[in-house]
Amino acid sequence: HGKSNSHSHNGRARVGSRSGSLGHVTASPRPSLSRHPSIATSSTGDRSKPRDYLILAILACFCPAWPINIVGFAYSVMSRNSLQQGNVDGARRLGRVAKLLSVVSLVGGVLIIAACIINWG
Repeated sequence: HGKSNSHSHNGRARVGSRSGSLGHVTASPRPSLSRHPSIATSSTGDRSKPRDYLILAILACFCPAWPINIVGFAYSVMSRNSLQQGNVDGARRLGRVAKLLSVVSLVGGVLIIAACIINWG
């Protein structure tokens, strides 16, 4: 006859060892830092599909402000991926950043082209 694995030698129930395990998890006093939308933001009136500004980001890639326009394009793609995964708030936030970077890239590109024309003209 074999001994049961749930009892130790003295007949009491054995408690699992915490060495090597995560131990107990306590609730953090800080609010969650996750990207999940809160109840307040998901119940607001703006339920339209957020824009990812992909066309604007692609047009900005033709401007000579290359580091800014590439990052704007990346944010635009991330916005589109967030929307496809169902994260509407994240898609809206990433879309706003993509629009800002694309507009800054377009304005900067026009200023760079104008400065080149003035200097060489």
